[in-house]
Amino acid sequence: MGKIRLFFTLVLISLSLSMTAQNLTVSGQVTDDGTGEGIPFASVIVKGTTHGVATNADGFYSISVSDGAILEFSSIGYVKVELPVNGSSVLDVALKTDSEFIDETIVVAYGVQKKSSFVGAAEQISGEKLETLSSTNISKSLEGAVAGLQTSSSSGTPGSSASIRIRGLGSVSASQEPLLIVDGVPYEGSLNSISSNDIESLTVLKDAAANSMYGARGSNGVIIITTKRGTSDRVSVTFDAKVGVNSRGVPTYDVITNPADYYEMTWEAVRNSLYYGGQMSLGQANAYASGALIDNYLRYNIYKGISNTEVIDPATGKINPYAYDLKWNDNWNKDVFRNGVRQEYNLSASGGSEKTQAYMSVSYLNDKGYVPSSGFQRISVRGKIDQSIGKYIKVGLNVAYSNTVQNLYNSSESQGSYSNLFMFGQMIAPIYPIFQYDLETGERLYGSNGEDLYDWGENRAYGQLSNPYGQLMTSKNEVISDNISSRGYIDIQILKDLKFTANVAYDTFIDKYDYYTTPVGGDAATVNGRGTQQTSRHSALNANQLLSYTPTFGDHSLSILLGHETKSDTEYYLSGQMTNFVDPNNTDFANGVTYQNLTSQTSEYFLQGAFVRAEYSYANKYYVSGSYRMDASSRFAPDKRWGSFWSVGASWNMKQENFLLGVENVNALKIKASYGTQGNDNIGVTKVYEDLYAINRVDGEASIVRTFRAAPDVTWEKSNNFNAGIESRFFDRLSVNADFFIKETKDMIYYRPLAPSQGSPATQLVNDMDMKNTGIEFEISADIIKTPNVLWNVTVNGTHYKNAITKLPSDQPQDGYNSGSYWRELGGSLYDFYIYEWAGVDRETGLPLYNRYSQEGKGGEFLGTTSVATNATNRAVGKSAIPDLYGGFSTYLTFYGFDVSASFAYQIGGWTLDSNYQSLMSAGSVGTNWHKDIFQRWTPQNTDTDVPRLQNADLNAAQTSTRFLTKASYLSLRNVTIGYTLPKRITDKIAMQNLRIYLTGDNLWYTSKRKGLDVRQSFSGETGFTYSALRTISAGISFTF
Repeated sequence: MGKIRLFFTLVLISLSLSMTAQNLTVSGQVTDDGTGEGIPFASVIVKGTTHGVATNADGFYSISVSDGAILEFSSIGYVKVELPVNGSSVLDVALKTDSEFIDETIVVAYGVQKKSSFVGAAEQISGEKLETLSSTNISKSLEGAVAGLQTSSSSGTPGSSASIRIRGLGSVSASQEPLLIVDGVPYEGSLNSISSNDIESLTVLKDAAANSMYGARGSNGVIIITTKRGTSDRVSVTFDAKVGVNSRGVPTYDVITNPADYYEMTWEAVRNSLYYGGQMSLGQANAYASGALIDNYLRYNIYKGISNTEVIDPATGKINPYAYDLKWNDNWNKDVFRNGVRQEYNLSASGGSEKTQAYMSVSYLNDKGYVPSSGFQRISVRGKIDQSIGKYIKVGLNVAYSNTVQNLYNSSESQGSYSNLFMFGQMIAPIYPIFQYDLETGERLYGSNGEDLYDWGENRAYGQLSNPYGQLMTSKNEVISDNISSRGYIDIQILKDLKFTANVAYDTFIDKYDYYTTPVGGDAATVNGRGTQQTSRHSALNANQLLSYTPTFGDHSLSILLGHETKSDTEYYLSGQMTNFVDPNNTDFANGVTYQNLTSQTSEYFLQGAFVRAEYSYANKYYVSGSYRMDASSRFAPDKRWGSFWSVGASWNMKQENFLLGVENVNALKIKASYGTQGNDNIGVTKVYEDLYAINRVDGEASIVRTFRAAPDVTWEKSNNFNAGIESRFFDRLSVNADFFIKETKDMIYYRPLAPSQGSPATQLVNDMDMKNTGIEFEISADIIKTPNVLWNVTVNGTHYKNAITKLPSDQPQDGYNSGSYWRELGGSLYDFYIYEWAGVDRETGLPLYNRYSQEGKGGEFLGTTSVATNATNRAVGKSAIPDLYGGFSTYLTFYGFDVSASFAYQIGGWTLDSNYQSLMSAGSVGTNWHKDIFQRWTPQNTDTDVPRLQNADLNAAQTSTRFLTKASYLSLRNVTIGYTLPKRITDKIAMQNLRIYLTGDNLWYTSKRKGLDVRQSFSGETGFTYSALRTISAGISFTF
């Protein structure tokens, strides 16, 4: 028995020792490799099991494991590390940030925040992505780049801005543009003054939880731009240079370019007007049309050796077979354009020490458009310094200056202006020259000094006394801007968790506009030249004071922010005009003889706000946020100035729950929701509660005219926003984010019509309309290949929303009413079209057909069709300009130093009124060109068509109707970039940190329903002949040493 007892005792001791050897308590700290700070709530898991713990708020952990176990250390935004225990009781781990999926610190209202703990909807774009694009204005770089964000661009002129809408339409009369914040303070200047190479990040805030802290100005969303700052490392210098070519990115409409085709179509239109009008027999009309085509109608004969009466054979209606030798061959859609050179050079230096960080940059851009003399130049300088004073105080200064010179291509892009080169070039018949020729011999004529002479069309059937190209080449249209932007701050760490911050910014924007129209020809020829000069100065002073308290109690974290903000804007405007210039080459007013007008204006705007934000989190799992702000705006009457805005939000970081800690294929999973209110006081009027007057002078006598009627009861537009979303990542490869949103705009600013008896103006502002946007947005990103040397990613985003009017103005019929070409009714969108219904072509007569009803709008009895447009009925046709889906998709591939990326933007659904095509499909207007679709017109031999017969001066054939409503879907290739970065073993030998060469192209391809149609011109489905988008192809080199 003693031996047996001894045996079992030895066995138990052995098992005990074995157990002791296999079960250890391992503890340590998980820190950030870059900062050395503890990473709170990082996961520490025994590999191959679900057994694990999370670090505390300071990154410390303790876990019981077996001796042979392998521990996995991970946290969102960091590269996972695996370490064997090997008997160690202490394991400290430093995690490196994961560049592919970083729990990025995003810039939010009045600060920064980890995206994993943010309860709102926001998306951040890195400065590196913006630098790959060749746009002079950052706003144009956002097309298709952010879910929920939509852009439109009415002009492709270098330096021009795009309009931006975040989560749909926000107003009917007030501004819908998002608030722009640069380095923590509102920015009133143009984005074309900021070089993309100076941008560290751009953040788009979309919902109430993100925007309500901006109260009065946040209802349309917020875009926060953070510029680069210095580092604590040794000084590094980066130089980037790229040179490229600009060309036209969207082709012209497919218009007639063959003079013979045009002569034949015009002959037919003239013949038909005489024959079908009952003035002549068919034979007489044929003969008359041939004999009078040139002398009585078109006035220009482009053919050598062919008399004016023999251009068209009256028997066949075809061109004279001997008409082939042209007197001139000018092409209004090609010869007036040429490739422009784009050059951009950026030099920056960054560096410092633990206490001092500095950044400085110099940038030069010369961006010449494809329209001669159009272009944009910018010289910008930025300096930024951050300085620590002792342990508890930090100060910073950020100063930027830019000088820009923008040469515009003409004085007007309006559809009906003969100075609009894009309209004129496509509307003018292909028989008219650009330059002056001897009309008999076709010899090119030049000035006494060999200069070009332009055909001003004194005897032309279309656009008499006009030549937009000649006007462009002999006139001046220039805007010179000087922009000074300064920002300073001080941080005082009062206690461990208590900090005071004060920010102040002063911006000044000075613009000088100089426009001179030549006396040689065009609309200023009769007044011997016209000069207009304007000067404006906009000064903005912004200041805010912030007190933040951020204590941590174990697993509990609290963040409280108290703030006060003031804003003061002053704008001064001076404009004058002179005519009758003595020297046509001198645009100074001293050279003008006749005074036309002189006007000036000064306006001021003040805003004051106070706010509080409180955020609470528990164990990196549960987050709650709330904010409240009160603002007072000087735009409203004293008793209407104050507005209150608030938000609440919550999120649940499910990945930190025990049931997901050990699930390796789920890297992140968070759900969130928020609700709140914002306001909008950007109504375009400085003091809405006061009448505004203008003094007009006619023949030396003054008269006072009221230009704005006081509206003392008008107050804020209010926006109520709900957001619910999910953020997730799986398999360390697939990210899926989606948000559902409801955006309600209440008390919209609306111009109420008044009776003429109430005087001028016949409108008055009121708060009297509501609408709602309901939608969903998503972004899916997948790493198809992810190895140490190869990474291939594909990302797609999209937004779908429905716009609905929820309250009509009280003075309008509650069953619906029209506003221009749009129908407004409860449940309908702001841009539902209201136009004639096209019914096709009468197969017997070739005349157009439009539907008639017993009442306009909706309902009523169908009364048949009519060929007289004025007898037709305007109808709500049930088609909206709002697309069904819009967004973008991109891909990038990196392998062994090479990088290839491509990004697209798309839109599906919605309708646009193609008024350009409408203008080119008239039944016949002498001297005006046609789209080639006119070849499908009705003839006695071609009766099965939807194109009416040609008939000169017929106003019925091309009236605004559903015939010209076109699907607004499009697809564009926004950018392609191919680059190569030299290996470090080579750059080390030449004392460089980095060297990259690249080739990049912007707006390389675009397609829509019709060639020439660019649906990106507006959100409302309107189109026009404008400076189309630039296509830019550039080669560049970038290096750092």
